[in-house]
Amino acid sequence: MKKSIFVLPFMFLISSLTLVGQQNSIFIGATGGGNLSKFKYTSDLSNLYSSTSPVFGLNGGAIFGLEIQNFVLSSGLQYVQKGSVYETDTFEDEFGTGVFSAKERLHYVSVPLHLAYRKYLTDRFALTIGIGPSFNFGVGGKIDESIEYFGSEEIEETNYKVKFGNGVNDDYKGMQVGFQLSTGFVYALNEESKLTFNVIWDSGVSDSFNKRYKTANSFFDTYHGDQMNRSTMFSIGYERHFTFGDRY
Repeated sequence: MKKSIFVLPFMFLISSLTLVGQQNSIFIGATGGGNLSKFKYTSDLSNLYSSTSPVFGLNGGAIFGLEIQNFVLSSGLQYVQKGSVYETDTFEDEFGTGVFSAKERLHYVSVPLHLAYRKYLTDRFALTIGIGPSFNFGVGGKIDESIEYFGSEEIEETNYKVKFGNGVNDDYKGMQVGFQLSTGFVYALNEESKLTFNVIWDSGVSDSFNKRYKTANSFFDTYHGDQMNRSTMFSIGYERHFTFGDRY
């Protein structure tokens, strides 16, 4: 199943190159918007972090693609902010019992690869739906933690930077793969210019933690499980089309 998701867009691109002279165009453009992201935990981590809530972030970047009749293959280079707020019901260490909470803000450069279908209801207006993988490269981030102990009015606060990579001190994988489903609509200003409005649901397909980091960290001997990024992204975009076939 996963293999077909990655292969399908490439098969479409190869076959579409034979359709020159029909209703074809290439395009470049840009997108920007906001998103709500939070972590999805499994196993023991899900029980430990019993409450999670989303954080607001920004997204935007350059896009390019190919439109063949009603099908669109697109990619680009996007900056995406992700993260989450999460907390425990109770937390216990050598200083006492309390509540642990944290907020993470993570920064990625993302390369999506989407295959979409556009249904033109009029010459100017189309509905669209698309799927495809996203390849997310971590570039930085930070974690703000706090512990509020029972019986004390003081709150212990700490923060540190997040590291991406394959070393034992790197929190997360340097590259994380996600799967995206998008829906929205397109409004053609004219034959060359189009505005797009999309809602994109992005989900990590595997554990975002770096495997060597988990192996070296005794915390994961007690608490097993995975952490995956989940995001709902809202974006507005502009496409500049260059036709090499008559659409109408």
